[in-house]
Amino acid sequence: MIAVVDNGSQYTHLIKRSFKYLKKEAEIFSAAGLSSEKIKNAEAFVLSGGPSSVLSGYEKINEAIIKKIFSGEWKKPLLGICFGHQLIAHVLGGKVERGKSAEYGFTEIERTGESVILKNMPEKFRAWASHFDEVKKVPSGFRVVAKSETCGVEAMENAKARIFSTQFHPEVWHTENGEQIFKNFVGVLQCI
Repeated sequence: MIAVVDNGSQYTHLIKRSFKYLKKEAEIFSAAGLSSEKIKNAEAFVLSGGPSSVLSGYEKINEAIIKKIFSGEWKKPLLGICFGHQLIAHVLGGKVERGKSAEYGFTEIERTGESVILKNMPEKFRAWASHFDEVKKVPSGFRVVAKSETCGVEAMENAKARIFSTQFHPEVWHTENGEQIFKNFVGVLQCI
C-alpha cells in the first residue's frame, strides 16, 4: 500500500486514482492527526499539495512522523507534489522562498537532464501549477531535473535515497503525460 499524506490539496483523490489505474493500492491519510501505526508499514509515501506554506503555518503536520519518513528510518520511497515538494526541500536543508510571481494554471516544463521520475517524459511539456512559494535551493544530494520560465526547480530528485518531487501537479489531467510520473514512481517500487 502507498500512503498518500493529504496536506489539504483539492487534488489528493486524483493521486489515489492515478495509482489505481496502475493497479497499485493507495490509501489517503490526513496530515492532521497522522499516526505512525497507520502508515509505518506502507510500501511508499506521497506528500500531497495543499494551501499551507513551509514558511509559516505548516505545524499542523505531525513533525515526528514526517521526520521518520525523511530520515530514512522507514527507508521507503517518497514522492512530494507541490507543497510536498517544498516540504521535502525545507525539512532536508534546502531553501524555500516566495516566488517572484505566483504560478497558477498552465506552465511549460523543461527537463534538465536524465531523471528517474521524469523518465520517458518529453523534453518540454505543459503542466498544471498552483503555488506562491518555490524551492530556491535543493537539499544536499538532490539534483534539479526540471525547470520553467518562472521557477528554477520544477522537479528534483535524490535517486539514491529514492526521494522525488515536483512543483507542478502530475495528478491532474491538465498535465501532459502526468501518469508517466506515477508509472516511474511505481517502477522505483518494483526495483526494491
